[in-house]
Amino acid sequence: MKKNLLVTLLMAATLVGAIGCGNPGSSSEPGPDDKYAGLEGTALAVAKASDMTLEELKAASKAEMEASNDTFKVVGLTSTLAKALTQFCEAYDWVVSEAEAEANPELKVNTFVNNGYKDYALLTALESADESYFADFALVQDARGLADYLESGITHNYVPSDYASLGLAEEDTYPLKGIHFNKIFYHHKDYTGPELKNIWQLAGSAEDEGHISKFSFQSPVTEQINMSFLLCLQAEENAPRILEAYKKYYGKDWQASDDYATVGEQLVKEMVDNVTTWHKSDGDSMKKTIVNAKDTVFYGAFAKMKDAAGYPYDSDGDNVDDTTVMSLVDWNLEIEGFNGFMYTMYSQIVNNAKHPYTACLYARHLLLPECYEAMCYNKSTPNKAGEKSNMYGYYYPCASTTVGVNDNDLTKDQWMEKSIIEDYAYLAKVKTGQVNTILTWVNSSKAEVMK
Repeated sequence: MKKNLLVTLLMAATLVGAIGCGNPGSSSEPGPDDKYAGLEGTALAVAKASDMTLEELKAASKAEMEASNDTFKVVGLTSTLAKALTQFCEAYDWVVSEAEAEANPELKVNTFVNNGYKDYALLTALESADESYFADFALVQDARGLADYLESGITHNYVPSDYASLGLAEEDTYPLKGIHFNKIFYHHKDYTGPELKNIWQLAGSAEDEGHISKFSFQSPVTEQINMSFLLCLQAEENAPRILEAYKKYYGKDWQASDDYATVGEQLVKEMVDNVTTWHKSDGDSMKKTIVNAKDTVFYGAFAKMKDAAGYPYDSDGDNVDDTTVMSLVDWNLEIEGFNGFMYTMYSQIVNNAKHPYTACLYARHLLLPECYEAMCYNKSTPNKAGEKSNMYGYYYPCASTTVGVNDNDLTKDQWMEKSIIEDYAYLAKVKTGQVNTILTWVNSSKAEVMK
């Protein structure tokens, strides 16, 4: 049950005196040696939260929620955020979900989640946080856009003081990683095109042996994570594996030319040129388009396998659904070069947050095994024993002995080895000209835009 107002105010006063939290919109005058000098508002609250123990953070969250008449608001791009918020409310009784309020009419809902954004739409919406309240917590996908927002103060990065004991590596704390995802190459199990064994089969020309002539990709104009993928292909760190694949495919070393200064630039340009369809939705492509596209290689989010797992399919033509489209998807390919792209959704505290301490507590909660399991375990993607298990394409960011791996999937480490990995530091420094060059290539494409 919730504390009464008197207890709430006493607790808030105690916190201000004991740990100096105060209202996130105000701050005491710091001394010249104060570690928080120059910080105010949300930035100050997040900095202080990063120094708090879990018990201190819980107390700060409890005080601010019980003194607030506003809703704790979470925004992001994945449906799992709603499950995480429900689990968060079960763990901390000063935040109340709709389900809890329905079960107990004495409680009042004080939480809200909007997880229906596309990545570009979320980034655009977040811009309002520069001057006014938009949300408390955001799970942000696009590293390049996030770098701009961290620099401008639209979002703030919280680091749990006990991140090491949570199993999170130090390099994964800035920006704070929430969930790992991947995009992969896949096709119909009865695929009729040339076997995809080398990434250069998706580039080059039709005269190349084994060239793949049907390739579907979501446009990087609207799908920012696909732009990040194409940019990361041009990172110097990824050149060795692309060069090796080139030599295996063409039987000679790659050479720079007047057209291409780097091997990554050539691969990106030729892959874009070889796209035959720009699909608008990875989910629809995984669960619908693939059914009748036995000659096409797709690139899309592996997490959308859950959509295919929930989409009925008549496998024997008797007009009775007896399986799902997931049974048609062939994804475990051995491709020289790489199998796809590993990326991250990052936990961020939104500027002008009304509940910054609760947002920090929620960001930490996302890293707990029990929260991850509540978010990402699904009966529609069971393990080989038929048990409810981790969904394909969702990977826990921390080291853990309790979070299981779906034995029908690869592990996060295996995917890391087989994939191009998102590099935040690299993407944060990418020049606009490099992005515009790719956009020019996309805009000159003759590929069909799928509805």
